[in-house]
Amino acid sequence: MKRLILTTGGTGGHIFPALAVAEAVGQQEPDCQILFVGGDRGPERRWVEQAHIPFVALPARGVLGRGIKSLGTVFWLTRSFFKAWKLLREQKPDVVLGLGGYAGFTCTLAAAFMGIPTAIHEQNSVPGVTNNILARWVDRIFVSFSDMDAPRFSGQNVVVTGNPIRSTIGQLRDEKRLAGRNILILGGSQGAQALNALMLRELEAFKSRGIQIWHQTGREEFEKIQQVYAEKYPEARVSAFIDDMQGAYRFADLVICRAGATTLAEVTAAGKASILVPFPYAIHDHQLKNARYLERAGAALVFQQSQLAELHLAAAVEDLLHMPERLAKMGRLARELGKPDAGSSIVKELVDLVRQKKHSV
Repeated sequence: MKRLILTTGGTGGHIFPALAVAEAVGQQEPDCQILFVGGDRGPERRWVEQAHIPFVALPARGVLGRGIKSLGTVFWLTRSFFKAWKLLREQKPDVVLGLGGYAGFTCTLAAAFMGIPTAIHEQNSVPGVTNNILARWVDRIFVSFSDMDAPRFSGQNVVVTGNPIRSTIGQLRDEKRLAGRNILILGGSQGAQALNALMLRELEAFKSRGIQIWHQTGREEFEKIQQVYAEKYPEARVSAFIDDMQGAYRFADLVICRAGATTLAEVTAAGKASILVPFPYAIHDHQLKNARYLERAGAALVFQQSQLAELHLAAAVEDLLHMPERLAKMGRLARELGKPDAGSSIVKELVDLVRQKKHSV
C-alpha cells in the first residue's frame, strides 16, 4: 500500500478516527503516502494540517433535513463528485477509506465507481446517512459495534474493528492507580450546552464534597463558564478543548460525557467508568444506542437529557466515588469493550484489500 486517501469531515467524531488511522499507517506502513480529502467548511483542515498530513478540500454540504432532491444539493453533489473524480485520476491511490460524514461522501463514491479499492468505517451503532448509501458500493465495511441493526452492515465484507483512537490513550490500559475523587467532563469537540449548564448548577455541591474537576466546555461557552468557575471553584481546571487526552483520562476516576462513538472508544480503551448523557438530537438517536451498549455491559450509567432537571449529579457522583469496588468494576468492564488496536486492524485490512484487488485483476 503506497498511496492512501482518507476522506471525511464535519466533526471530531469523524476526523479523529481518521487521524488515528493515519497514525497507525505511519507505524505499520511508513512508506505509504497519505492524502486527507475533507470538506471546504469544516474544522478538518486545521486538525489535519496540525498532524502534518496533506489536505485537499472538496465542496461539501449536509443533506439530511434539506432534502436530497433540492436543487442546491444536486448542484454541490455533482460539482463535488467530478472534482473528486479528477483528484482520484491525478493521485491514483491504492485504496480510499471513507469515515462517514457528508464531507467524505463524493470522494468515496467516485473511488468505488472508478474501481479503486474502497472501504468505509462506521463509528456508531446506527449507520449514518452517507455510510448507509455507500455500503452497497464499497469493497469492505469496518464497524465499531458488533450488534449493528442494519441489513447492509452484516455481510461477509463487514469487519468488526472497533473505533480507531490515538495510541497514547490505549497505553493507559495497563496503568494502576489509587482510587481518587477526580471527574472529567467532556462535551465533545463542539462542547455540550446541557452538560455545561448542569455543571454550573451543581458546582457548589461538587466543591463542598471535595470532588476535583476537569471540565472541557467547548469554545463557544468557554469564557462564560471559566468566569463562573473562577468565582465559585477556582481550583477546578477548565478547558475549551483538550489536546492532551491521555493526561485527561489519566486524571479521571470517572468520566461524564456525551455518547459519541469516538468519545466512548476512548473511554473504553482507557478503562474508565462513565456517566453518559446522550445528545437527544443525534441522527437516528444513535448516541442513546451507543450509550445503552455500555450500560448493558455494566460499564456506564446512562441519564437522558430530559432527566437532567431533576438529577442531583454531585450526589450521584459522590455515591459512586464512595464505592471504589463498583467504580473499578465499571472501569474493568469498559476496558473489556475497548479496542485500542482498532487503527492497526484497519490498516491490516486495507493492505489485504489492496493485495486482493491486485490479484483479481
